[in-house]
Amino acid sequence: MPAMNKIALIIKREYLIKVKKKSFILMTVFGPVIFAALIIGAVMLAASDTTNHKILIADDLGYFLEDEVMIYAENHVARPRFNNTENVTYDFRKGMVDPREELESGAYTAVIQLSEISYTDGKVELFAEKAPSMTLQSKIKAEIEDAMELYRAKKNSIPIDVYKSIRQPVEFSIIKPSAGDKKDHTSERAVIGFVFAIIIYMFIFFYGIQVMRGVMEEKTNRIVEVIISSVKPFQLMMGKVIGIGLVGLTQFVIWVVLTSVISGIGLASYQEKFVKMQMENLQAVSPDGVQQAPNVADLSQVNLEGGNEALEMFMEIPWVDMILSFFIYFIGGYLLYASLFAAIGAIVDNETDTQQFMMPVTIPLLFAYIVSIMMMNNPEGSIGTVFSVVPFTSPVVMMVKTAIGVSIWIKLLSVVVLIGSFLGIIWIAGRIYRVGILMYGKKPTYKELMKWIRYKG
Repeated sequence: MPAMNKIALIIKREYLIKVKKKSFILMTVFGPVIFAALIIGAVMLAASDTTNHKILIADDLGYFLEDEVMIYAENHVARPRFNNTENVTYDFRKGMVDPREELESGAYTAVIQLSEISYTDGKVELFAEKAPSMTLQSKIKAEIEDAMELYRAKKNSIPIDVYKSIRQPVEFSIIKPSAGDKKDHTSERAVIGFVFAIIIYMFIFFYGIQVMRGVMEEKTNRIVEVIISSVKPFQLMMGKVIGIGLVGLTQFVIWVVLTSVISGIGLASYQEKFVKMQMENLQAVSPDGVQQAPNVADLSQVNLEGGNEALEMFMEIPWVDMILSFFIYFIGGYLLYASLFAAIGAIVDNETDTQQFMMPVTIPLLFAYIVSIMMMNNPEGSIGTVFSVVPFTSPVVMMVKTAIGVSIWIKLLSVVVLIGSFLGIIWIAGRIYRVGILMYGKKPTYKELMKWIRYKG
């Protein structure tokens, strides 16, 4: 029987054995359910915060209660808003209070003390047994800052137009002249690439371990002694590596499809809740202190501008190149590392002994993950270019580099080096595998492994 037919039979055997296991079926079915539940659960917690906060703001100067603030601002700067919403209401009181008494009475969930010194040094204390969410804390902090800035402007008789020019925030954008003066979204694209990189990283590591365990299982059960009477050790190793890889690819595709469908159905019911949250965030206070309804035009404008920018960023990502690169590095990276994991499985008899040989294999993969994180902080750095060519890191790093934008020559060099390295590694792993698969009871040293590679029998 031709060698390719034997490898095909081993691939078929490995594939069918794995996909028929109850563990594979359960993980394939319940995996997407778990992933979707995590996604929907996170959204539900964000969109359905049922915690009702009643917050007392005790102002020593009584500044937050003064109508004079609105007159001074000439309606150009909103007074401290602290809008009451479905889950948050505010009370204001002039003078200092005992926060512990107010909290123990149960009338309030939090008390904010604004002493006279607070207006000078900016230090504000919030007393609460259960701290409000970070989102609410940020909102309160921003509104207190606005109020205190306006107070200082009033105290120092600074004209309102001067005050507005002093506190004008800066909107920082990066423009690329070579891209027709369009706003640059390199950092955002790097995040998209990092998601692809994480998928490859997890796939290589998880299914590489499966290859190693499969080899050890056959070795310890002496099944391999029967199998290699019909096929060569190299054919057995290749069939096992490719077969388990196809199992992983099958499971991955099913996970993506089912998770997307379940998450899409689950999140659809929360669309109205998100709109309501946006409208509450746009609520304003009128000059007479009466809460106004949100401006629907403003809401539409915010959504339109945000949607256009997101669409612009989405269109900048080279999706065809990303998907093509994903499959190239997905397969190439897996074959390279799975070959090494197969060799480790042939060397040892149990998982305890794998630690000595696992470290040199997993360190480059872990380093590729670290480099990908560094690239999100500095997308244009040279570190990404260097490690997108190194074969042991390129399957992970190149996904971030592709999302950012990479020269075709760097991409071709990276693919050629990866393929060449894979062929070299598979040859070395095969030579270790053919000797180690029949060795029992003794863990070889690195010196002995070199002898196995050079062995010509």
